[in-house]
Amino acid sequence: MEMQTKKEANVTVVTITGRLDAVTAPEYEKAINEQQNIAPSPVVLVVDGYSTGQFYPEAIREKGLRPVHVSSGTEKNSPGLESYVTEALDHMRDDYEEFFHGWDDIDELVASLAALAPCCVMPGCEMGVEMADLLAQRLGLPGNDAATSHIRRDKLAMHDTLAKAGLPSLASLATDNFDEALAFATNLDSWPVVVKPLRSAATEGVRFCYTTDELRDAFAALLGTFTQFGERNALVLVQQCATGREYAVNTVSREGRHVLSDLWVYDKIPTPGGAPLYDRTQLVLTQDQDQRAIIDYTFQVLDALGVRIGPAHTEIMLTEQGPILIESGARPMGGAFPQDLIRETLGHTQIQWAVDSYVDAGAFAANAGSAYRPTHAMCVKSLISTREGAIRSVPAIDLTSRLPSMRYGNFTGVLSKGHVARTVDLLTSPAHLFLYHQNQAVVDADWSTLRELEIEAQNELFEMSPADASLESQDDWFAYVPDECWLKPETESQRDADIIWRALGLSSGEHLLDSPCGDSRIGVCLARQGAIVTGLDLNPRFIARAGERFAEAGISAELRVGDMRELDEKNSFDAIVNWFNSFGYFGIKDDFQVLLRFADALRPGGRLLIEAPNRKGIMENLVRRQEVEVGKQSSVLWDEMTERLITRLTVTGPDGEREVKSGVRMYSLPQYRLLMQLAGLRLEQVYGDGLTPFEETSRRMIMVAVKHQS
Repeated sequence: MEMQTKKEANVTVVTITGRLDAVTAPEYEKAINEQQNIAPSPVVLVVDGYSTGQFYPEAIREKGLRPVHVSSGTEKNSPGLESYVTEALDHMRDDYEEFFHGWDDIDELVASLAALAPCCVMPGCEMGVEMADLLAQRLGLPGNDAATSHIRRDKLAMHDTLAKAGLPSLASLATDNFDEALAFATNLDSWPVVVKPLRSAATEGVRFCYTTDELRDAFAALLGTFTQFGERNALVLVQQCATGREYAVNTVSREGRHVLSDLWVYDKIPTPGGAPLYDRTQLVLTQDQDQRAIIDYTFQVLDALGVRIGPAHTEIMLTEQGPILIESGARPMGGAFPQDLIRETLGHTQIQWAVDSYVDAGAFAANAGSAYRPTHAMCVKSLISTREGAIRSVPAIDLTSRLPSMRYGNFTGVLSKGHVARTVDLLTSPAHLFLYHQNQAVVDADWSTLRELEIEAQNELFEMSPADASLESQDDWFAYVPDECWLKPETESQRDADIIWRALGLSSGEHLLDSPCGDSRIGVCLARQGAIVTGLDLNPRFIARAGERFAEAGISAELRVGDMRELDEKNSFDAIVNWFNSFGYFGIKDDFQVLLRFADALRPGGRLLIEAPNRKGIMENLVRRQEVEVGKQSSVLWDEMTERLITRLTVTGPDGEREVKSGVRMYSLPQYRLLMQLAGLRLEQVYGDGLTPFEETSRRMIMVAVKHQS
């Protein structure tokens, strides 16, 4: 047998080859101690410390112990798993003192682990459950019975075990034959039925089937595929569907005594394809009679499944007939929820208590006597994407940070890939947001806002790149567009000023920001009516002409060249006007930044007016204006992916004719309302053209929002 050790970033990585009979166990232990200079401190083995298992090392060290990681799969027996494990291991290099992975022989692995004299072995996630049981048995350590490990992984065996124990369970069948599956489903006489893998997690491969055709499609889509853990779905599980409210009961056990760690309730959204999508996972703050029944039933399930020690994550459906098991895992709850938030509200985490269950009987007994009294409401929002494609940016980071209860957001996957996938299960959720507040109503309101964003404003969460690269607009397009394209006719100036005055409810002496102001053909009219006007525009030619207008009128005004994205006034204006389709030419993050700047510049209770096109009919209006006023060849295309109106315009400049391509984002009214809300503004009134009542067919929108008083 040959053993190789090497130091990687202060971590010893052990790779073992050969067979155990090459050396006796005592000699092997002596060789390891001599080569690695192992300290006599107790060692805790963590098998597959991924997902929430990543938090074990800190909890282990808090007990004065040494964490060592063991991978359950070999490099040869887990197809489809290698990249998943490799990426996770790369992030854990500094967390563990040693890693055992890439092993080829279980006897050699056991011998090398025995040399460390570990005090216990714990599963980090679902795929480590059976290996943890096996290693505990082989090493003579506390653990759940390895002979019954399969019933804690195999969902058919779970429910068969419950049925034999006389506990409520779901009728289930595992088969590779569709005709058998169909006959089983038909005999249930209770559509829908559920199709899922036998050994999986996180709604992977789960489908609700309401018809024979849906069952056939789901069956064919699953059979023969591989789970996220690299296991082949040689059989498909068809199961009776339980309806009601679904709960997650997280427990910790020692010597068969079970203790509730934390209790959660799920909200999932059915999809046309039959897959349940995680929407929110909420911490249950109090326990009523129903919750106590769920907990009691869960403890009976754990007894039946042979959970004697360590953590368990059990999902229970509370039906009209009472609680019934969906599935259970003898490992911590997944999802890698922020441990600091859970610890703050509960006083502990399941991970901490799990370590206690193995190494500290006194602490476990104290935990068992602790009252369940969360101090804060907590909700995990799993974002749902109905689109798929390359992304330009992730505005959701900026938008969601404005929510009062927003504490953390995990956007790692979508940021690293630069691509958002259509959400079909928990694994394809593009991000997870963690809401946390003392007031449950605040958390509920923020979750509601996120759901509205998902429904009304997908592009405002993940800004998509155009499906056709030729529709990408130029960043500097505005530098080539003739000035006259930006300005409305002089004859309409007083009419527009009157509309603005009435819509904003302006009074003489109020401070008004006109941004962008153009050449102030409207601003000077507002000043004549008594407003104290500040004009801001990016075009110096406009500002020069605006100065001439005010000088000719004998009225003073502050006029300056500037970018509204960089407006830095605070509580300075009674009202701000953004007139004539001047919003939506930037990226979504910059557009939102403009709203934030406007909100900051307003005094509390100040008003913002934005005039913008309504989506319906806008293409015809823009084409007519460009052809009549500019007299040049132009074209307008709507890009559904980016929700932009792409305008190609031929202009004549010093260097001759050139094509200029711009894109204005057509925000819908619900999208404007949501963006304003997140910026600290309340949309109070919406008008159509000329302050007429707004209708879906209105060509324009005149929106008036108010800054919150506090």
